[in-house]
Amino acid sequence: MYQKLNTGQLAPSFSLNDTSDREINLSNFKNKGKKILVSFFRNVACPFCNFRIHQLIAKNDQWKDNLEMIFFLESKKEVVLRSSFHQGISPIPIIADFERETYQKYGAEVSLKKFNDTIHSEKHIAVCADLVEKGYAIDTGESEIHSIPADFLLDENLNIIKAHYGKNIPDHLPLTEIEEVIFDKK
Repeated sequence: MYQKLNTGQLAPSFSLNDTSDREINLSNFKNKGKKILVSFFRNVACPFCNFRIHQLIAKNDQWKDNLEMIFFLESKKEVVLRSSFHQGISPIPIIADFERETYQKYGAEVSLKKFNDTIHSEKHIAVCADLVEKGYAIDTGESEIHSIPADFLLDENLNIIKAHYGKNIPDHLPLTEIEEVIFDKK
């Protein structure tokens, strides 16, 4: 059973090196006047996750004055570094957490049922096929992991504003909800 986090809770701390060997200490983001998005993705091979990363990267220039982003991938560092898709997204840190230690701190779940519900859904099969055709799937040789994504939007004091646990593989915190918070649109 995964212990989910709730709005208002202090986000669990971490201090890890990203794939560029930069130390990423969550406490260093405190009191910088920006919100923080911590996103937990599946492994490098996941087309849904790669598409979401692409969406967030595309928003970075627009959001960077109001939001810092930190991405977690449940892949080994060398696998992330081999992926041409994940190169060059600096300054956004990507942390390779193959052992899922930080995933567990944040309650990001592994669910064979949610995984199967996604891959057997006609809607998701069509979307996945389209993403594969567009190059978002990467053959890494990694074994299938049944993780479900999770996103956490934090305030300047590292308190959770929104905790979003995916209902299926492509389910993430909507971009519009992120923008409502970071641009104070209520």
